[in-house]
Amino acid sequence: MSTDVAVATPAHYRISALFKALVVMWRTAGPALLFIVVNTVVQGFLIWLDTQSGLSLGFLLALLVSAVSAMLLYAVLTSCALGAVDRDGESVLARVKAHTGAFTGWALLQWLLVLLVTLIHPALVLLVAALTPFLPIAAMDGQANALAVNFRTLGGRFWRWLVTSVILLVAGLIFFLLTAVDVFFIKGTPAAIFFWLAIGVIAWWLLTAWTLVYRAARAQDEHAA
Repeated sequence: MSTDVAVATPAHYRISALFKALVVMWRTAGPALLFIVVNTVVQGFLIWLDTQSGLSLGFLLALLVSAVSAMLLYAVLTSCALGAVDRDGESVLARVKAHTGAFTGWALLQWLLVLLVTLIHPALVLLVAALTPFLPIAAMDGQANALAVNFRTLGGRFWRWLVTSVILLVAGLIFFLLTAVDVFFIKGTPAAIFFWLAIGVIAWWLLTAWTLVYRAARAQDEHAA
């Protein structure tokens, strides 16, 4: 009698990782939607409080709570993406707990780069996003040097990365314009709720798409080795 345990084969894509992601992302819909809603409530509540900007204690506390909530959502959605693609049965929260330190460090580096380029020109944020799509995924996957893995994955799937990035850059610009319209016509808490719900779902989808590409590149590396 065989005692071998069947191991789930990671999901793969043929034509488009973006379209494939729309199918597989729902495998971890429970925790993803839960934390998207929780973060939206937190961010909306902070806007409703109408904390004044500046170096006041209230503003700094609100900023800290907002950042922690966004970071937690980022970690959970990245774990959801890995779980949906790998189909390994690992708990989303267990993966977050196992890699929370490394993930937070690399994510903060990514956010610091975003902050720095924003000071130059806001549009450059899209460039940072395009150059580091695999960074959070590699960190949540337990890779010691997530940045190196990010660029190795990018190089291993260069044309796939380039085509997908161009599509997302155009979509990002459109979303930026829609967000500007949202802020112009919808004020305060309703605008924040719309923004964070949209960002949450879109981030969940994109992280799943990039995880599909990441897993394909990792499989290629392992096969070559």
